[in-house]
Amino acid sequence: MRTPGSVPATPLYALMIRTDQAHGLALTLDGEQIAAGPDIEALRASGLAELRVRAALAGRPVRARAVEPASPIPWNMIVSPDGTVVDVAEHPAAPAPVTEDNRLEPADSRGTPEAEPSAPPARTAADASAQAALPALLGSEAYREMWAAAWAAHRTGDLPAAVALAYKLETTLVEQVGDMHPATVTVLTARAWLTLCQRTELRETTELLIVTALRCRATRYRPEADTIRTARNAHACWHLLRKESPEQAAALAGRLADMLAILGEDDRRRDVLTWNGVLPAG
Repeated sequence: MRTPGSVPATPLYALMIRTDQAHGLALTLDGEQIAAGPDIEALRASGLAELRVRAALAGRPVRARAVEPASPIPWNMIVSPDGTVVDVAEHPAAPAPVTEDNRLEPADSRGTPEAEPSAPPARTAADASAQAALPALLGSEAYREMWAAAWAAHRTGDLPAAVALAYKLETTLVEQVGDMHPATVTVLTARAWLTLCQRTELRETTELLIVTALRCRATRYRPEADTIRTARNAHACWHLLRKESPEQAAALAGRLADMLAILGEDDRRRDVLTWNGVLPAG
């Protein structure tokens, strides 16, 4: 087997065993369920077998993070095609993506919301301009005007219109190219951020941010910083929700914690589980 340091940082697979009402436990890989049942040992074996297949397809060892409901600490590992598993303390950061110059003109980012003083900055159109190339489809004649219209509404302060226009474009793209296409995911991340800017309907906004972060993770969306920022915004929005409605926050805690585990946001996941009484304080 290669030395751990020689194994590329990506792909980094997210393996999770979580509670499931119907089967007791469920096993997911990058958010997609692949097995279910009451026997955690059997699910662990299934997860490792699936990672071995991924390694065999890649022709080299692959990296993974495994999370289980009873443990707040993820298991970082490298799995080889022959089934060898090596524990590692942590995985290296993914390399920065190569960008192009056909980017969206920055929108005015003034008024970017912060869900709480310690919350990370929300994703802005300026961030997108600085860090990511705009998918070519959004610059095409078919979609360019719809994309520009959403940001024009944002610049004038009409957030409800901006959200509605982004949703209309997203729906059109889903019908034409599917929900996993880079252009569709780009519009989804924009809609999630525009929705967050409104600071209303906190439960629905938190749910949207969770879905968006998982979609970005499943599609290997780049830049990865956008995915992490969306996950952190979900946590920050949930903090506002738990002040406004502890009952609604508790109902979302499990889904939020699962998403944070998949994205490697372990401190934020611990915060959610501790508040929800799953882990002891401290």
